[in-house]
Formats: sequence, structure tokens, C-alpha cells
Amino acid sequence: MKGRSLRQLLVLLNLTLVPIAFSQTNLDELFSPSQLPHLRESKLYHVGSYDTAGHNNDFISIAAGKTATILNVNGPGAIARIWMTVAASDPYYLRRILIRIYWDGESNPSVEVPLGDFFGTGFGYKQYVSRFVGMTSGGFYSYFPMPFNKSAKIEIVNETGQTISSFYYNIDYQKVDQPFGADIGYFHAWWHRDIRTMSGNNYVILEAEGKGQFVGCNLNIQGYDSNLSFLEGDEMVYVDGESKPSVNGTGTEDFFNSGWYFNRGEYSAPYHGLIWKDDSASRIAAYRFMVGDAIPFQKSIRVTIEHGTENTETADYSSTAYWYQLEPHKTFPPILKASLRIPLRAVIPTGATEAESLNPTGANIQYKLEDMTDFGPEWRGGKELKVTPTNKRTSFVLAVPVGGADRYVLNIYYTKGPDYGNAAILVSSKKVGEIAGYSKSITPGGKVTVKNIISDGSPIRLEFVVRGKDAASDGYSAGLDAFVVTPERDFITHWSVIGPFPNPTDPRGERLGLDTPRPPEKEINAKKTYVGVNGQEVRWQRIKAGSDGMIDLIGRFSPEELVVAYAVSFVYSPKAQTLPLLFGSDDGVKVFLNGRELFRTLMNRPAVPDQDSVTVDLRKGKNTLLMKIENNTGGYGFFARFVDPGRTLKYKDR
Repeated sequence: MKGRSLRQLLVLLNLTLVPIAFSQTNLDELFSPSQLPHLRESKLYHVGSYDTAGHNNDFISIAAGKTATILNVNGPGAIARIWMTVAASDPYYLRRILIRIYWDGESNPSVEVPLGDFFGTGFGYKQYVSRFVGMTSGGFYSYFPMPFNKSAKIEIVNETGQTISSFYYNIDYQKVDQPFGADIGYFHAWWHRDIRTMSGNNYVILEAEGKGQFVGCNLNIQGYDSNLSFLEGDEMVYVDGESKPSVNGTGTEDFFNSGWYFNRGEYSAPYHGLIWKDDSASRIAAYRFMVGDAIPFQKSIRVTIEHGTENTETADYSSTAYWYQLEPHKTFPPILKASLRIPLRAVIPTGATEAESLNPTGANIQYKLEDMTDFGPEWRGGKELKVTPTNKRTSFVLAVPVGGADRYVLNIYYTKGPDYGNAAILVSSKKVGEIAGYSKSITPGGKVTVKNIISDGSPIRLEFVVRGKDAASDGYSAGLDAFVVTPERDFITHWSVIGPFPNPTDPRGERLGLDTPRPPEKEINAKKTYVGVNGQEVRWQRIKAGSDGMIDLIGRFSPEELVVAYAVSFVYSPKAQTLPLLFGSDDGVKVFLNGRELFRTLMNRPAVPDQDSVTVDLRKGKNTLLMKIENNTGGYGFFARFVDPGRTLKYKDR
């Protein structure tokens, strides 16, 4: 008996996924490679789209809005293979075609997932291979074991708005004589999407009730802020009503058996992989299947993941959860309508001002907030501000708020459509951009970028002047979605740095280096050398910021952890004036101007622009700006800039 149990466990861990339990051996016989020499009593049935007339039309067509039933058979049996390929003119067919699967005559599907996501990703067709699902050389496949007792039905739902001209499929299932036991679970899959994740709430991959086990998922993520910081999120799994998760991970890429933000790129393995990584679009698609590490539940399960550290990152999350459970299952929430399932075509960063929050002013105009959810997921809040001139020779004004006196870059996100016209964009009566609004269909228009806008802190006054329309357009309307106002940061790029100096700790582990004076706090002398960490001789050396404006100290010093360094830049002002100094540091920082300490903070953090600020009094002529930067572990560096809209300041490193 012990030998048999051990053999069964090895089969589970090394060879295949067996749903729920081993009390029935017929699933082992059907799906375990070790059972291939054992002759089966089952019968394989094949259902496909082959041309029954004997010609080469081996496909079906599915009209727009229609549902095709591609499998409807009686049991008991088990689906062993599903294969499909599709010819569709809709570029987003992977998300607008649905797969639904029903077991044993149930009215609510056990599987309801967009086509692409069921097989791995909805971002686009991407070849990859895994043990259970994949996309290979134009095809889609599944080898998930799918047992059923009474019946199995598979539907394909066409929500593309167009006819699917060619849908090919082959489905193989094993018919058996005896029903499967009461402890054999049914295959389930559920798709979920949060277009903009909510601060403070974990993203939910699965919420299920009953008895079963979670066996894996794929996760597709796109960031809004041109980075992958959302990967800091940890998975948290709550089983049978737990108040604290029994599974709590260390990071998103760690859950998928990878590391360091997937820094080695895409790959596919039998049970985990990275299907998609596009740093320029901040896109990730990864999968993991769980065999020996499947998560059983007796009453319920809630599989969640943070989006960034403590859910601080806003991103577009979608996922497909795979699990087995006894029926009945909890009815799925209504799936998003097809227009809201497609991937983002335009990305509006967090912190944008929504156009619908502004009130246009001007004569001969009408405006309204228009629901855009039928046209795509991109519009913030699902709405746009639509302004319609009643006179084709008119204009209107919007006042866009800013964060204070500064020089700004403004991105204007707008809509194109059949009744949209052309408009010139003016700031202070000067043309700074234009919108060409016509398109055959309603779609995100992208953005117009306006640079070098100087504000004293008052809102930016944008004037939109109607300038005709495309000959095919039905009107002169303007559709506006959002405005993103970003400081045009003129970082201080030329510095001299010296280090490393010691950063000792006290018995409690508190770092002391930031508050331990070193020679550069008393004198700045480019010709002198000093004693640094481990007795090494240190001297001033010039450094230039990277293209992002950051002074990166990694690789500059050895050692570079638990150390302190100084950076100096000389600021030349044409007059005595008071200006804000904005900076960010990794980790702690002290700021000195002309020998006087102005600011101090000690913490562990990555450096980002404008984390901290201090108001400084510059004297006419030369000023000495000294930054003391301490590092604990990891990244090391800083940003610094003055808010100087008129660009009156000059900088030198010596």
C-alpha cells in the first residue's frame, strides 16, 4: 500500500496534473505518461471542423454576435486536447472572442474566458509552449484534463462585431464506461480585469466557493507610468475564510519563479514562464501552473496579489485563474463587455486631470460628458468631455490646474471620431498645437504635447479654436479626455563627488553616517585627498547625470553599501533670490547651501525626482550647494533641481 501511494505521488509531482484525488484510477490511466504501456478500455472520440463534404473547407464561420457550439457530447468522459486557430479581421479578436465550457448540463459556465487569455495572453498572439496551454506557430492548444460525468459543451462567442471567416478546431476526448468518483473535480477557468487598480485593495485573481484546488493562472499587466514598479506586489492566498493569508509571497516575478523584474527576458518552461515583456509599454504577461504545489480548499479560496508595494501602483491587471472543484460552483460575475476587454491603445499616466472635471467657457458652444465605455477601456472614468460648436467660427477655453510656479510640459489626450473636427490649440494667444479629430470610428486620438509652458502657479489657460474639419466628418466637435501636466525638470547635471566615507551603525542598527561630520562639510578643495572607508584615499571626481537626470553612484565607489558620499555643485545666480530646491535620494540626505545645513532626512527609499523640497535664499553670484548622500543597501544616487522657470541659474562642478 505504501509503495502504491509513493508511486502515485511521484506521478503527481513529475508527470501530470491529476484533479483533486487518487481514489479513482481511471484518470491516471488516461493522462499519466507512465500509463502509456497499459492498454486502455476507453474510446477516443474526435470532434472537429473538418469539411464533411470531403472538400477543403475545414472550418466554420461565426457571424457577428453569434455563438457557435463546437462540442456537445454525453459522458462520462474526459477532454484530453483542445486545438484551435482563427482567421479574424478584428485586431483585438483575442479579447473579443469568448470560450465558454459547461459541465453536466449546468446553466452557468464553468469556463468563461477570452480566447487569447485562456491560452496565455490577450495582448497579442505570442508563440510559447507550456505543459497545459500554449500558442504554437499560429495555433492554440490545451492539454488540461477535463473530466465530466453527464455532458460537456463548449461554445465560442463572437463579440468582435464582424464575421469570423474561418474558425478551425479539433477536440479529442476519451469516453469511459463508468462515471468518475465523487472526489473528482471539474475544470474551471475565470477571467478578471481591473483596468485601473484601486489603491489599498489587492487585485483578485480568484474567488471560489466549494471544495477544490487552485492549479495556476496567467497574469497580464500594463503600467501607466512607464515602469514596472507594480511587480513589487506580493501574492496573498486566503483559504477557507482565513483572516491572514496562508500563502504570502515576496514579489510578483517571484511568484512566477523569476526575479529582479524579469531582467533576463522572456522564456517558457513546462510549469512557468514569461510570455510577454515590453519595457517600453510596461507590459508583462506570465504564467504558473501548480501540480505538487496546488492549493487545496475545503470551503473557499481567495487568490489575490498586490499591485506594487502595499498596492501603491496603478496598473491595468487581467488574469485567468485555473482550478478544479466539485460542482456546483459560485456563479461568475458578468464578464466585461467586449469594448472594455481589449488591450490599452493609449496610456494616460496617473495624476492626470480629467477633462470632464473642467468647465469650458466660450460663446456658441454646447458641451456634455459622454459615456465612452462602448468604444474602449482607455478613457479615464469611462467618459470624455465633448464640446460641440454651434458656430463653426468659434473657440472655447479650459483652465488646467498646475502644481505651482514652474516650467511645464502639457500632454492633451483627445478623441477621434466621425463627427469630430479640427482645432488649433493656443496658449497666451500663441499656437502651440492642433487636433485633427476625424476618424471613421471612435477611437483614442493619442496626445498633443505642448512644451515650455511657464506658469506662476495659475492654471494654464488653453484656448481651442475651431479650424474646419475633414471633408468626411459630420461635425466640428472636440472630444477631450485628460490633461497631464509635468514639470519640465532642469536637473543639475554636473557635480563633483567624493567618497566613500564610513556609515557605521549603533547597537540598535541605526545608521550614524549622515550625522557624522566629514571634511567636505568644512572645506571644498578639489586638490585635497582624505581618508575614506577601510583607510582608502578618496578625492573629488567629476560626474555627469544620466539622461534621466539622476546622479547614479552605483559603480562609482567601493564599497557602495553602508557608506556616505558628498556631491557639490556651484550655483551662479544673477541676483539675490529665493527659490525652491527639489530633490530625491536613495537613501538618506542632508542639504547644505553656502555652509549652512538646510535639510535632513534618514530613511530607506528609492530615489525619484522631487521627493523633498526646501526653500533656499540664493545670493548674487556663486553659491555652494552640497548634498550628503548616505546609502544602506541597494540603489544609490540622487536627483536635484531648482524651480527656475526663467532659467536664470548656471551651474559648474568646480
